[in-house]
Amino acid sequence: MSETRRLQRQIQDLQDKVSAQKKANTFLREQVKKSILCGERPGGVIENVLLEEEVKKRTRDLQAALDQAKNANRLKAEFLENMSHELRNSMNGIMGMTGLVLETELSSEQRQYLEMVDESVDRLLDVVNDILDFSRIEAGRLALELEDFNLKESLDLELYLQDLSARDKNISLLCEIGKDVPYFINTDSIRLFQILTNLVANAIRFTKKGSVTVKVSNAGYDDNGMLILKFAVTDTGVGIKPERRQQILHTFQQIETESALATGGVGLGLTISSQLVRLFGGEIGLESGSKGSTFWFTVPVKEVSDFTAFEDITDRTFEIPEEKSVYALKGARALLAEDEPINRVLTETILRQAGMTVTSVENGQLAVREAKSGNYDVILMDVQMPIMDGLEATRKIRDYERQHGGHQCIIALTALAMRGDREKCLQAGMDDYLTKPVEKSELIDILVKYLTNSALIVDSDPESQNFIISSLIENGWNVTIAESGRSAMYEASLTNFDLILLDTQMSQGDSVEIAKIIRKLEDYSGRHSYILGIGSLEPEEGKKLLENGLDAYLQRPITGTELHQKLSLFE
Repeated sequence: MSETRRLQRQIQDLQDKVSAQKKANTFLREQVKKSILCGERPGGVIENVLLEEEVKKRTRDLQAALDQAKNANRLKAEFLENMSHELRNSMNGIMGMTGLVLETELSSEQRQYLEMVDESVDRLLDVVNDILDFSRIEAGRLALELEDFNLKESLDLELYLQDLSARDKNISLLCEIGKDVPYFINTDSIRLFQILTNLVANAIRFTKKGSVTVKVSNAGYDDNGMLILKFAVTDTGVGIKPERRQQILHTFQQIETESALATGGVGLGLTISSQLVRLFGGEIGLESGSKGSTFWFTVPVKEVSDFTAFEDITDRTFEIPEEKSVYALKGARALLAEDEPINRVLTETILRQAGMTVTSVENGQLAVREAKSGNYDVILMDVQMPIMDGLEATRKIRDYERQHGGHQCIIALTALAMRGDREKCLQAGMDDYLTKPVEKSELIDILVKYLTNSALIVDSDPESQNFIISSLIENGWNVTIAESGRSAMYEASLTNFDLILLDTQMSQGDSVEIAKIIRKLEDYSGRHSYILGIGSLEPEEGKKLLENGLDAYLQRPITGTELHQKLSLFE
C-alpha cells in the first residue's frame, strides 16, 4: 500500500510540473513568434517542448506502475483471503477435536498434554490474527468503525483478563483515569483496546516483579475540536537497552509498512499497534531508562454529549436458565453444509451431543435441494464450497422462500474473517455469522439464540410488565425489556424478535408510529414479528392499531389465560 501511495505522490508532482510547463510553453511560443519575426533561432522553446513530452512519458510510465501496484495489492488481498480460509479451517478441526477429547475420561498426563496442545493452538490463532490485521492495514482494507461507549466500564472489562495474567506472576495491574477524562466517547473501541491490551500484555510479559500501571489522561484538543486522549502503560521491569529502544522507535516512526515489518525482533504486535495508532491519527512513543519503561499513544476522539442515548440503550435482557435453553435444542433439525470432512464430523458431533438431528451435505447445490425438500429449524452454511458456494446457496433458498413462504434460519460457519465478509453474508440473506475456528460454546449459544423464542416488551405498567416477564420465562422465552419507544425501535433494528408486546398508551412515543417503523425495518430483514398491543382500548382504537401494523391487542388487565392463548401461536 505504501508503494501505491509513493507512486501516486510522484504522479501528482509530475502532473503539477506538466501544468507549470504548459504555462511556460504558452509564454515561450509567443516569444517564438516574435523571435522568428526578428530572425532569431528559437532553440530554447524546442528544448522546453521536448521536456514537456519527456514529463508526459514519465507520467504515463508512473501511471502504469501505479496500476501494477494496485493489481498487486488486489492479488495480495485474494491470497490473504485464501490463506485465512485454509488456516482457519485446519485450526477449527484441531481446536474442536481437542476440545471434544478433553471432555472425555483422560489420565492426568494425557489431559496435561492436550491442554498444552490447546494452549499452543490459541497462541497460533493470535499470530494468525496479527498477520491478517497487518495485511489488512497494508492493503488499505481496515477502516475504523466509530461508536459511542462508556470508556471506564470498557476499560474494566478489557483489563480483567490481563489482570488475571498479572496475578499469575504476582504483579499488580493498576488503572488510573484522569478526572477530566469523559465517561462517554466516540471512536473505534475494538481497535483502541487492541492497541492498549497489546501494550499491557507486553508489559506484563517483561515484568518479573512490581506492577504495571495504565494511565488515561486528557491531552487537550486538536485544531478540529477533537479531544486527545493519552494512554500510557508503565512497568517496573528492567528497562530497555538503548539499541533496542532505537529499534522500537524506528518501527513506530516508519512510514513504509514493509520496512517496519522487516526491522525484525520488535514484535509484530508492536508494529500493528503503531499502524493502528497512525490510522486513528495519533502518535505512539516509548520512554525507558535503566529501570522500567513507558509505552504511550494518543488518539483523537469525539466527546458524547447526548447521554440520553445511553439511557435508552441500557435495557434489560432476561434469558432463560442454561438447562432450559439447551433443552430447546433437543429434537431440533439442523442442515449442515460443509465440504471439509474433519470440520463436518466435528460439527455433527457437537450438534448430536446437544440432542439435535443433523443432515449433512457437501456443497451449496445439495444444500439448496435439501432446504427445499425439508423443513429445518436451522441451516449451518459454510461459505467456500465446491459447485456452489454458501452465499449463492443462501440467495437461492431465500428466493424460494419468497415464492413459497417460510423462513429457515441460516448461520454462516466460515473461515473467512476479512473485513466485509460478515456484511456479505448478511446481504446474501444469512441471519448470523460465526468465524472459524468456532468454539463449542459459541455454536451452542448462537443456536439457542435462534431456536429459542424471543420477546421484546415495552410496557410502562410495572405490575403488568413483571407478570408478562414471569409468564414468558416460565414458557421458555428469552425476554428483552425496552424502557421507551425509541429504545424499542433500536432493539428491533438489532434483533428479529418473534413477539413484541407494545404498550399502546405509553407517555413517550406513538405506538402506531413505532409499529410502522418496525414494519419498515422488516422490509429489509424479511422477517415478521408478531406485534401485540397492550392497553385499555375502545373498539375504534383497536381497529386503528390493526390497520397500522399491529397483529392483535390485549385489553388491560391482562389475564394468564388470554396471554397463554397468544403464546400458543408459537408452540
